[in-house]
Amino acid sequence: MDERGVQALDRVMAQLQESGEALEQFLRLVNALNRSGILPFLTGLAENLDVTISSLTEQNTGLIRTLNVIYAVLNGDEEVDDVPLTKILQEFNDPDVRRGLLLLLKILRAIGSASKQG
Repeated sequence: MDERGVQALDRVMAQLQESGEALEQFLRLVNALNRSGILPFLTGLAENLDVTISSLTEQNTGLIRTLNVIYAVLNGDEEVDDVPLTKILQEFNDPDVRRGLLLLLKILRAIGSASKQG
């Protein structure tokens, strides 16, 4: 081994002596993550980060769009005029309206159920 290699090894050994306790704690953490099955999951997630982020973005596009619409309505960006009852009843024929109402009812059911549990 040449002189530079020996010096590099000496520096590594000095760092190991200085950081021994922290390294032991780190290795215990890594072993615990591995035993619990979390480490392989995190490794896979990190190795496929681009694909994972792309997939999450695609899956949540509808949610983000919906939240933007809700925010616009609540913020007053989208005006809601006085609407006759017949117009409201006509809206029930729209499948999107029915899906939205069902979603709201599920949310209300979950809130009611959670409030019973205290």
